[in-house]
Amino acid sequence: MPEEANIQRPEGHILTELCQRVAAHYQRRGTMDRDFVTALPWLSFVRIPEPTVLNRGMLQPSMCIVLQGRKKMLIGDNVTEYGPGSYSLAAVDMPVSGQVTQASESAPYYGVRIDLDSKEIADLIVSLQITLPEKQHEASNAGAWVTQSDEALQEAFLRLVKLLDTPDDLPVLSKLIKQEILYRLVTAPAGSAFWKQTLAWTQGKGIGEALAWIKRHFAEPLKIDELAKRVGMSSSSLHHRFKALTVMSPLQYQKQIRLLEARRLLLSGSLDVANVAWLVGYESPSQFNREYRRSFGAAPLQDVETLRQMGVTL
Repeated sequence: MPEEANIQRPEGHILTELCQRVAAHYQRRGTMDRDFVTALPWLSFVRIPEPTVLNRGMLQPSMCIVLQGRKKMLIGDNVTEYGPGSYSLAAVDMPVSGQVTQASESAPYYGVRIDLDSKEIADLIVSLQITLPEKQHEASNAGAWVTQSDEALQEAFLRLVKLLDTPDDLPVLSKLIKQEILYRLVTAPAGSAFWKQTLAWTQGKGIGEALAWIKRHFAEPLKIDELAKRVGMSSSSLHHRFKALTVMSPLQYQKQIRLLEARRLLLSGSLDVANVAWLVGYESPSQFNREYRRSFGAAPLQDVETLRQMGVTL
């Protein structure tokens, strides 16, 4: 059953002001585009004026706090529905399904996203000698989860968004506020798992190295024994720890990357289905079609046509 958070509009003065300031950025630029890239390359806004269909994609290391509206996220078999003040946090690249469930033209879904850098977080943890939080988050074993923000984290985001109005201050003060946000993410109840996953990733061994190898070589045949040897693990340990982090096996993870890349290539319109299937690693177009339909709910060309009608672009 989905976790409930029966909130649509911002609750609390901090979230209300934060939402108003994000909306004002869209108005000043005169754009109603979904994504708004700010003057800080790692900070962006999201605006969605209507509910969306459940869509599968790759969630990169990031955190995104909801300011207004409601969203649903499917991570493995875990479905979470959440609203203002909650945020999604991904420590590694994770195939997930997401859907905006409540939004309208008069009250759009608004979110603020920060891209995360594992090395930056690890350096912060080491330099500040941050200790692990004693309280453990019940859903923090996977590489991505949803949790609730506190006022201190919300207030840091508000100061960061306000800072965009004083460009001369950005080079210095934005770094300090980002460090504060990272500190609050690490010391939150889910911070212990976030810390462990971040440090494991920067060490370049084990699961982090396996994830990186699969991403680089997704079109190649994947042999678990060879991958385990490459990253210095046993096959059983690799399979167990990989599934604990990504909620899927290495082969399932590779398949999701292949299908997402195939969808991107098809949406570009430059290749036909058979060539796309071959490029992403399938030898059988019929198998590709079956697995594509199973993942996205429609045959490749039908799915891409639907995306184009919805205005989805690369």
